Amino acid sequence: MSMETELVTGNLRMEDIINLDESKAMNLFRKRFQRYKKLAEEIGDAAAFEKMMEKYPEQQKALMGTFIDHNTLAQGFQEAAPLLGLMGFVMDIVDVSQNGTDAALEIQRVCPVLSIAKEYGFAHPCRIFCEMEQEATRRAFPGIKAAILSKQAEGDCVCVFKYERLTNKSLVSNTQKSSLIHGFLTLIGLIPNLLKIGVKIVKLRLFNRN
Repeated sequence: MSMETELVTGNLRMEDIINLDESKAMNLFRKRFQRYKKLAEEIGDAAAFEKMMEKYPEQQKALMGTFIDHNTLAQGFQEAAPLLGLMGFVMDIVDVSQNGTDAALEIQRVCPVLSIAKEYGFAHPCRIFCEMEQEATRRAFPGIKAAILSKQAEGDCVCVFKYERLTNKSLVSNTQKSSLIHGFLTLIGLIPNLLKIGVKIVKLRLFNRN
């Protein structure tokens, strides 16, 4: 089975992804639109969605699991960012974990499929890509909640995805150490600005006395 066929059916191997570049990825995205459109015309939208989903959860478990099985969600997504970058995605990751919940926001600044969606008559490509990705994640990892909070296809400036699951206690200690180090370095970086604030407050008090 060719790499192009495997992507649109959900059966994509890790070695295939590593060999991707943005040009090849765009070609694969086009094939995905083509296949979905053909299936929707033949069997309807809902059935086409399920047909495309047949092997997607299996793929998602293998690929996404590689990054998040032994990391927090934020750490895992951060490690995956360069791989997605090869396909034209530009993303930021925000760790929003708290209260026993391991959670992350994935902020996509660039949606590479948005520019080609209209070529195939899709005003909103989210159904064929992001919504399918989220559903595959939920099926592959029953403990993960996935949601789309913002869509460029609907006029938002970025796409935002939220993922959350119960915190894995074995990962907490490493995360806490990293957070403490990050907090310490952040505090050091704030010192020049704190000094500026102090000077401004002193000047303001002297001015008010006069």
